[in-house]
Amino acid sequence: MELPSNLAPRGEPSGALDFAPAAERILATALRLLGGRRAHLYRLDPDGETFTRVAAAGEGDAKTPHGGATSADIAMSGRAVRERRAICTPDVFAEPDLSVEPSALTASEGAAALAAVPLRAGVQVVGTLVLADWAGRRYTDQELALLSVFGDQAVLLFENARGRAELVQQQHEAFALARVGRLISETLDLATVSDRIAEGVLGLLGVHSSAIRLSRPDGMLGALALGGLAKEYGGAGEVVPAGIGLVGRAAIEGRPMWTSDIRSDDRFQLSPEIRERNVRVGIIAGLAVPLRVGGEVIGVLSVGSPTPRIFTAEDIALLQTFADQAAIAIHNALAREVLAKQAERLRILHEIDRAVITEQAPVAIAEAVLGRLRDLLGVPRAIVNLFDLETGEVEWLAAVGRHRMHLGPGVRYPLSFAGDIGALRRGEPQVIDVHALPSSPHADALLASGVQAYMVVPMRVGGELIGSVSIGGERADFPPEQVTIAQEVATQLAIAITQARLHEQVARQAAELEQRVQERTRELEAANRELDAFASMVSHDLKTPLRAVAGYAHTVEEEYGDRLDDTGRRYLATIRSSAGQMGQLIDDLLRYSRIEHHALERRPVLLKPLLDQLLEAHAAELRERELTVTEDLAVAEVTGEREGLREALANLLSNAVKFSPRRGGSIAVRSSREGDDVVIAVADRGVGFDMQYHDRIFGIFERLHLQEEYPGTGVGLAIVRKVAERHGGRAWAQSEIGKGSVFFLAIPAAAP
Repeated sequence: MELPSNLAPRGEPSGALDFAPAAERILATALRLLGGRRAHLYRLDPDGETFTRVAAAGEGDAKTPHGGATSADIAMSGRAVRERRAICTPDVFAEPDLSVEPSALTASEGAAALAAVPLRAGVQVVGTLVLADWAGRRYTDQELALLSVFGDQAVLLFENARGRAELVQQQHEAFALARVGRLISETLDLATVSDRIAEGVLGLLGVHSSAIRLSRPDGMLGALALGGLAKEYGGAGEVVPAGIGLVGRAAIEGRPMWTSDIRSDDRFQLSPEIRERNVRVGIIAGLAVPLRVGGEVIGVLSVGSPTPRIFTAEDIALLQTFADQAAIAIHNALAREVLAKQAERLRILHEIDRAVITEQAPVAIAEAVLGRLRDLLGVPRAIVNLFDLETGEVEWLAAVGRHRMHLGPGVRYPLSFAGDIGALRRGEPQVIDVHALPSSPHADALLASGVQAYMVVPMRVGGELIGSVSIGGERADFPPEQVTIAQEVATQLAIAITQARLHEQVARQAAELEQRVQERTRELEAANRELDAFASMVSHDLKTPLRAVAGYAHTVEEEYGDRLDDTGRRYLATIRSSAGQMGQLIDDLLRYSRIEHHALERRPVLLKPLLDQLLEAHAAELRERELTVTEDLAVAEVTGEREGLREALANLLSNAVKFSPRRGGSIAVRSSREGDDVVIAVADRGVGFDMQYHDRIFGIFERLHLQEEYPGTGVGLAIVRKVAERHGGRAWAQSEIGKGSVFFLAIPAAAP
């Protein structure tokens, strides 16, 4: 990933195409309003002493190249910065305390009257603005104040440029650090990684040389890779003693070291040859940071610049961050080389991991692993066994070998062939000499295949012994490396087989559960069909004779009523009342059944029209009993099944009317939003009930009053609760004897 070419080197203004014209406009305006021959804008470098001209306007600009500065301007700028105020002089060359080069008198062409204002950003001075005019001009306080205003504008311009530069620099740094991140994951080749780091760091800090040196056992620092001007050293084989020079000090002290000019910095011991070579190839300023991994210094990353330069705290922190990532990349690449002899082993183990992950059945996993394991170890046979500790047997799960054997997967043999079970439980591998085994077809087959001894490596999961990996060898012993590899594979295999067993168990249970669900579904469907048939039978077969009873009772009353005495007429009234009550009970049961088994189709339901329809049905009774109904539907819409909601609200209203006073009284219907629910409340001022019976009243056929006092079937409130539950809501009540009741129905609110 190449860094964008439009990113300016560190330390240069970003967005210079915008900065220069704006600065020149400020200077030109100052000249126009204040008069004068020229105006210069200077930046004060971080060292607090060096002034760099960044913009100019007026006469004579060509005589002073952009970026240069006249000694007269610098002298006045220095005084303005020291005194931190606007200053002026009618003749800078007549000021005894200002050091001005004689040649500046000629260069000024008579423009010796100078005014300078410091550019302050907060408490920091970032530059100066200098105005020059003919010698003898005396600037007034008002003119200096106006010049300071232009200085403030220049400060804003500097701050804007600095902000843009910081933003671009952050992007620049992010690209560079991302590059290192990719280096870590892209390759483990040491030469490639080190070369990319050495070249990538150049653009990060705007430097021109770089070097990576690694610590050696003899205490020297060997050059691993060079970048930029450092390549002129003549190769990467140069060594630097620890503690000597910039790089040596960074290594021995484990902290960043830097110099703005190696030629005059006596802190670092360098031989004249090295110092001269640095200067010759253009390495004057330098910064070195330790390469650290896990707190240990493994080397040094250094950068250099061909001109004197002060490295800021931000520069140092950025390079150290870069170095920390680079150290990881280098350390990983070094580890690759150190472990080169084990690369094949790691590759095969990775293939084993992949086989473990991709296969499902225990046998398939074992077969995928064993062939690679046998090839890796170079042995004639490899077997995976599962232990049945209860029966004392070993099950041969899978095997691979160079020679055919009469034993195969699924065969069981005594657990004694597996060695010391106690040691295996403790995780200790066992080596068994085949010649020492009792004579058996199994032992004879092993010897015939060339196996002289076999190693039994336990497979354990959570401390539980589940089996073993047996490795047949052509020698009587097994090298430690083979033991280690076999243990690694056995550990992975134990987990994989356990997971596969669990997977098979879950699959079986899921299949059984699915079968039970299907059976239960069929049973429910059959029950629903039977219930529908029963409902039809109830509706027809039971209500038909009831209608006949009621009809004949009515006929008897009409035609023979005058012949009956009071007792007969009372019996006849009881017959008609009981038939009507039985018919109502049948109707309520049918409604309850339909709610229980009817498909729930949720749709928006408007409460006001529904309530109006129900009140219309009670209009005559409400007028007769002088009952008033008030409505406060703060929420006008709910989401639900309309018929079910109508049944629930109808029963709540009927209940309120029934238990209200015989004459007079009021009923209130409210709706409100509570969380995700709409709560419908129906309140009356009737007889109320004891709250200890709260749950009972919502049960089917449950009543708290005699039929003679308050007629009813005991199904209405059960319907209310069933509707609420079907909608994912609930129903409840609050009451006090003699003061009335409030019944609540909470159902999901309509979607917004």
